[in-house]
This record gives sequence, C-alpha cells and structure tokens, in this order.
Amino acid sequence: MKQSTLKLLAVVSSIYLLLIILFRSIIPETVSPTISLLALPLILLALVLAVDLSDRATLPSATQPRKAPRRLRARDVEFLTRQVEVAAKASPAYFDTILRGRLRDLLVEKVSLETGMEKEAVKRALADANQGPRLLKDLEIYKLLYYSPPRGAEARLQLLRQIIDRVEGWKA
Repeated sequence: MKQSTLKLLAVVSSIYLLLIILFRSIIPETVSPTISLLALPLILLALVLAVDLSDRATLPSATQPRKAPRRLRARDVEFLTRQVEVAAKASPAYFDTILRGRLRDLLVEKVSLETGMEKEAVKRALADANQGPRLLKDLEIYKLLYYSPPRGAEARLQLLRQIIDRVEGWKA
C-alpha cells in the first residue's frame, strides 16, 4: 500500500473509533448496540478505501519496443572501404554487381520511403528502362546506376561519388 492510503486509513479508523466512543457514551450501557450501528461505519470505511484505490488504478499502456538506430560500426566502414578498393582494381562486372547493386538497393529503399510504394514494385519499376527514369524524374541518376560502368578504376570511383551524391540528394 502507498503511504497516502495508509494515512487515509489511519484518519478514517480514528474517526470510526471516536464515533464508537461517542455513541457508547450517549447510548446507555443497558442497551446493546445493533449490528447495523457497528457495521455502517465499517462499510463506510470500505467505501472510502475502494474509492481511494480506484482513483489510483490505471490501465497499463502498451509498451513500444525501442528501435535502436543502426550504428555504422568501424567494421562496416572498413568492409565497405575494402570493397571500394577491390572494385577499383577489379573487373567492371564486380563493380556493377557488388557496389552498384548495393547503391541500387539503397535507392529502392529511399524511393519506397519517399513515394510510399512497396519495395518490390519500386525495384521492378526501376529495372524497366521506361518506368525507371519517369519514377526517379532524374535521367542522370538512372544512367549512373543502370547503364554500363566505365572501365577505368579512377572513373569508377568518380562514378561512385556521383551516385552517392545523387542518391542522397534525391527527393520524390
């Protein structure tokens, strides 16, 4: 029980005792008190406690699980840096399938969030040469992500920078 409930209980009990003493002094000793006279204050005490406790009763709120933001860990950055280094030295096919594939997935997610479309529908629309540029409203970003990549290592790194800047700046 809470401290305020105990205080209320003590106050009401002391009032009850005072009333019993007062009634015992008023009523002669030959007349025995009726059960209703003794039970009425107890019923009042129970009602006071019930009202006090019902005022404090609350419904538990639905707990929302906290979603911790994904943190970019040093391992992730190191892994991505290694992939970029390998992509600069590797074949254009590796560059296209690994790095540009990830950037396409990021763009699909961003377009899905901005437009409210499902990810699969966005992915299908972007894969189509007619619907993709219309959905993006930016032919240049579509060319960077879906046309064949350059052969030179430095040109591929420059292409990555351009794609990242365009994806970050894209709005529906």
